[in-house]
Amino acid sequence: MKNESKTEIKKPKPHSEAFFGEVRDYWWNRDFLELMGKRLKLAEVKTALDVGSGIGHWGQLLLPLFAEGAMLTGVDREPQWIIKAEERANKAGLSKQCTYQLGDANALPFPDASFDLVTCQTVLIHLKDPRHAIREMIRVLKPGGLLLAAEPNNLANQMIGGTIEHSVDEVMERVRFHLMCERGKEALGLGNISLGDLVPGYFAELGLERIDVYLNDKSNPLYAPYADREQQSMIQQTEEFANQDSIGWDREETQSYFLAGGGTLEEFPHHWNRALKDMRDFLAATRAGTYHSAGGGVSYLVSGRKQA
Repeated sequence: MKNESKTEIKKPKPHSEAFFGEVRDYWWNRDFLELMGKRLKLAEVKTALDVGSGIGHWGQLLLPLFAEGAMLTGVDREPQWIIKAEERANKAGLSKQCTYQLGDANALPFPDASFDLVTCQTVLIHLKDPRHAIREMIRVLKPGGLLLAAEPNNLANQMIGGTIEHSVDEVMERVRFHLMCERGKEALGLGNISLGDLVPGYFAELGLERIDVYLNDKSNPLYAPYADREQQSMIQQTEEFANQDSIGWDREETQSYFLAGGGTLEEFPHHWNRALKDMRDFLAATRAGTYHSAGGGVSYLVSGRKQA
């Protein structure tokens, strides 16, 4: 009998899998969110929808700021994230207030005017047509309801440095590589991961009122001896990426973005190896106790009200 080779079908990875680790628990200062809660009158919210809820980080972080007994609904397209979000809610004692179900940001499975608040975190950056998703979020908002989006400018974050010195050319090369990958990802219909800059304009264009924009005040400093859990989790995440030969994207997907962004096959290995080296240099410096950085970033919290 002739042997037949079997072609392994590679299943797509669930969205954001690489970014649902412990580091995500440290994205926000609690007192900053409490201040935002007062400014945005979140204590009046009785029904909330978390779009692209993942494993529940964002919605569960906001829930204590809502009215007593408020109900939070989360929707996500990945069944495994629904299960994990329910587990997190149960562990936090929030299961009576949280429900999670399958859903798509582009076609939310709810009637018009269902929620006092609709929110998302790092969701619009992954969508081919973020305006369409925003329209859907507005549709399910009650008149006078609040739309709240937390979205970054990831390109700006490439300029955040530490004690590892790079030449001007090396810094510009890194930014160019990241920008080409960003542009390519968007060209492939997979979203603009620096979309945060555009969200206020989209809100205005789509008819929201009383638009407010705030910068997340959270920094992620690293300094020896890296003793607290937050710092350890950041180093651990980088170690995991390095062990997987990943920069948050694996080589195959990074190459596809780079080529779609105008790069060539010939130059890709240089950029890829440089990115991996940067991670390994960082890890070597933390092991030696010589690395430190203020660890800032650019992330926006954008709100707008639906017309009453």
